[in-house]
Amino acid sequence: MKLVPEELLVIIDPQKDFTDIDGNYAKRHSISHIQRVKNLLNDLIKKLDKSKFVIIFSNYQKDQFGIGTSMCIEETKGHEIDLDFDGSSILISKTEHSSFSSQEFKNFLKENQIRRLILCGFLAEYCIKQTALDALKASYEIVLLKELIQTGDDVQHRIEEVLVNLENQGAIIKDNLDFE
Repeated sequence: MKLVPEELLVIIDPQKDFTDIDGNYAKRHSISHIQRVKNLLNDLIKKLDKSKFVIIFSNYQKDQFGIGTSMCIEETKGHEIDLDFDGSSILISKTEHSSFSSQEFKNFLKENQIRRLILCGFLAEYCIKQTALDALKASYEIVLLKELIQTGDDVQHRIEEVLVNLENQGAIIKDNLDFE
């Protein structure tokens, strides 16, 4: 994958609550597809310049999305980022499903003159979807890397529904990483 200056790979929510078998999400959903994508993301970020991707992580509140759905709570194991990154990687937190809930993220995009966001990560039907919708609303070009977007094993149908919906709204869907 070769990225031009106005492009940015955005890796959303690679946190242990989603990626680890002991995570809160995995207690309700099998995550073999998520774990496969986590491994692919680890391979990918080893090949990329650190300035060409950001890792977006969630800082949610207890029961923020309903009683019993607490995930990615600060100072818990589930909050930890579950990728092989180093200290020079760019990490940005968010407090809602959309990465655009983070002023730091919006500032980063503006300061670096980013126009095209390449989205991947977890969960397709929540954070990927809402980030893409908000990005489209803000006139960013959106590319969704189908191969690197996942959700629970038992709700795989949601991925295709999200991708079709977002494509109908102007997002570009790519089946693999080989694109210019």
